[in-house]
Amino acid sequence: MKRNWLLYLVIFSLALNFGTIGTFAYLRYQDQKQSLTRELPPPLPLRDLWQTLKLDDGQRRALHELVPDHRARVAAIRKDLFLKRYELFDLLKGEAPDQAAIRAKIGEISDLQGKLEEEMVRFLLAFRKNLKPEQNTVFLNLVRSRLDRALCGPGGPWGGRRGPWRGGPGLGPPPPPGMGPCPAPGKPEPGK
Repeated sequence: MKRNWLLYLVIFSLALNFGTIGTFAYLRYQDQKQSLTRELPPPLPLRDLWQTLKLDDGQRRALHELVPDHRARVAAIRKDLFLKRYELFDLLKGEAPDQAAIRAKIGEISDLQGKLEEEMVRFLLAFRKNLKPEQNTVFLNLVRSRLDRALCGPGGPWGGRRGPWRGGPGLGPPPPPGMGPCPAPGKPEPGK
């Protein structure tokens, strides 16, 4: 009789341990899955941007004329980028991929990514030309806060309780506070 209770206690203890280990493994997997699927903040709708900057009608018209051309350029570059990535994938599928062709395709993809950044900067500079100094300050603070949220906040690569450096692909350990893209806690941001 005493042995039966001991056997039941051992079985219960093992089941409890396996359940606890399984729960921790599941939660760990979920954290890593969320860090890999994290996205940048969505674009701010123009109406919200206009309200935040308190634009007058003339400024709204001028800025509204910039947007269609910018969106068309970005869409074209992103389409080309998408196609080049598919071409790279096709090169990688082969039995013996040509390293020179792969490097050339990576160069083309890098050029397109550079063109995308150049277009974004061109648009931001053209956008800023239509702003008053106080609106420009608000706009730059808005852009900076969105960058900080994307890079440094709870969803950024080095933010949150757990980061992808704990088993995530390729980011490595986080930089010391103030050394990466995020300001050190309690210290003002550069240029403020």
